[in-house]
Amino acid sequence: MASTAERKVYEGVDPRTPRPVRRLDLYAMLAGAVLACVAYLAALLTGAQPPQGLAVALLAIAPVCAGFALLVLLRGPRHPTDPALQWFTTGLAVAFAALVLQLVSHPTVAPGGGLLHTSDQSNAALFLLFHLALAAGAVAGVLGFPAALRRPLTVVGLVVAAMVGINAVPLPHLLDADGRYAPLLVAAQWVVAVLVGGSAVLWAVRFGRLPAALRAWVGVALSLSAYEVALGALGGARYTPLWWASLTFRGATYVLLAVGLVWSVLGQLRDLDAYSNAELDRRESQLGASLARTRQLLRCAEDLARAVTPQEVATVLCADVVAMVGLPRAAVVVPKAGGRLYALGTAGYDASLQQWAQDVDALAALPAARAALTGQSTFLGTGGDIRNEYPDLANTPMAGAAALAGVPLMVRGQPIGALVVWDTKPIRWSSASSELLAGLAAQGGQAVARAQAYEEAAHAASTLQESLLPSRLPERHGLSLAARYVSGEGGRGVSGDWYDCVEVDENQVALVVGDVMGKGLHAAAVMGQMRTTLRALTAIDPSPGVVLAALDRVTQDLDPDEIATVVYVLLDLTARTARLGRAGHPPPLLLTTSGAVRLLDDAGSPPLGVPNQRWGETTVDVPADSLLVLYSDGMVEDRSAGLGPGTSALTRALRDLAGHGVDDVDVVADALMRRATSIAHDDDMTLLLARVHDDPDDHDVAHTAISVARSEEGPPGAFGSPWV
Repeated sequence: MASTAERKVYEGVDPRTPRPVRRLDLYAMLAGAVLACVAYLAALLTGAQPPQGLAVALLAIAPVCAGFALLVLLRGPRHPTDPALQWFTTGLAVAFAALVLQLVSHPTVAPGGGLLHTSDQSNAALFLLFHLALAAGAVAGVLGFPAALRRPLTVVGLVVAAMVGINAVPLPHLLDADGRYAPLLVAAQWVVAVLVGGSAVLWAVRFGRLPAALRAWVGVALSLSAYEVALGALGGARYTPLWWASLTFRGATYVLLAVGLVWSVLGQLRDLDAYSNAELDRRESQLGASLARTRQLLRCAEDLARAVTPQEVATVLCADVVAMVGLPRAAVVVPKAGGRLYALGTAGYDASLQQWAQDVDALAALPAARAALTGQSTFLGTGGDIRNEYPDLANTPMAGAAALAGVPLMVRGQPIGALVVWDTKPIRWSSASSELLAGLAAQGGQAVARAQAYEEAAHAASTLQESLLPSRLPERHGLSLAARYVSGEGGRGVSGDWYDCVEVDENQVALVVGDVMGKGLHAAAVMGQMRTTLRALTAIDPSPGVVLAALDRVTQDLDPDEIATVVYVLLDLTARTARLGRAGHPPPLLLTTSGAVRLLDDAGSPPLGVPNQRWGETTVDVPADSLLVLYSDGMVEDRSAGLGPGTSALTRALRDLAGHGVDDVDVVADALMRRATSIAHDDDMTLLLARVHDDPDDHDVAHTAISVARSEEGPPGAFGSPWV
């Protein structure tokens, strides 16, 4: 029997079919054994004598067959698991020892008691012992004696047999000198006959009319043993014509036992072989079906892993369910506000079904509502069953459903929605189909929950990032501004990239682009503190060197290991000059009206947070209608080639724009971001453009658009510029 641990391992697997067991009609066999008594009685009546050689053969055949039967029982397939047979084997072992001892000391074989000098009294006692041992083993098996007693009782029985064989046990007078039975031996035979016959009856009652074949042959052997002892007692003093009939009966007992056991074991082995082949075929078929379901679930898991949004997950799940389960319509339904449900994704739904599924009462008697509310699955295969179970379906587009399954989407033991699959044709739900659908729903529930959490986190990140960046750029006469920000990691993370434009006074504005190393909330928090600090510093002293030095102290106070880069441009609109300071940041670009692009790489310093630095600045002229371009490293960085190739590409793009006569800052910003986002990247991209006009009166409206877009979707809005 399998252990508790084994049962847990195989829990959920179809149980094995019962092993085949050969059974025999024990009652018929016992009735047939009675016929053997006829030969015994004939020997008593006729007094026939066999030849001397036959007498020796009859004496030898019983222990030989007993030993063979003992070996079969010890090595047979049922012996280790059948306590009754184990106990009978114990009795047979003692009986075998007594038979051998009687054989080697019988006067017919070895006059004078053989090598052991066994007396006639001891020889008669051995006769009684091997009959009693056989019966005792059977009774112990029927009564369920503890298995721990088998070994010591076997030893005791063998010791007793040996002591009797060597005349070590004092015995009463059992045989006369002429070989006649003493009255005490006759009485003892009747007692033993009753005990052996009782064991045969007890065995037959315990195991019924149709026991296993091995048990049936044991019952026959017990009955023949009882007949031999009873007829021996009945023969009484007439031992001379009786001995060979008794030996014949004894030989028949053990021959039938040995032959029957061998026949039963061989038949059982043949049955087990056929059973094993059939079971292997069945298991192979089950394994094939299980592997097919596993492959389907793995394929669904791969599809769900590629889906990002909850809608994509639901649509993929419905498509896989339709393909794998075979029903043409599926929907993933989740709750929405106001106690309603809506279809997050569908497969096989037409326009009317789609419209109806977008607003379903969560308390209605509908399969999706019940599964999502109670967390219980429903599998129905006929239209009548569906109408009885869900009467509210009668007035819906699902009124014609004849096969339906509603399975909850469970997450941490709680339903978050439901998967509904249905068809207008009835089916019979198999355990394989229902298990597959349950597995798909389990995967889908986890994927939907993950996508919902991811979307909520992305929305929170986007909201946080937007709240840390300027909500608008200032409007100044003679100045056009445009800013763009595209988050890396698919637009779903927060980072330390930032930009700002601070109005210092009527003639000056400060343009800033910075980058705090790292990702996540910490980088965003440091960025927010730096932006706030910069705005306060520009009100005190907007000089680039002063501002960078103060930002450096703030950075080191926040965290000694914090590193940040920044480019700071103080733009004088009247003088048309720019004072520039740069701390580890890519240098700005200046596009003039002639189409020339200048890299403003002077006044460079290490990043903020590096101790013992001197902060310098430089002043450059900003001609009328020229364009200042400030950007983060995400716009130009190539992990394998560095910043150089990307900066050159950005420079060429500016020249191309100038050559096409594009001067609107929003159009330029869109074009540059479109070029940058067309290249795979995982870093944030920030861009800040400023154009100083030649005649402020002709340009009194500043461009203030701010766009935040996901990298894999491309920038929205003006990114669709006709200029490419």
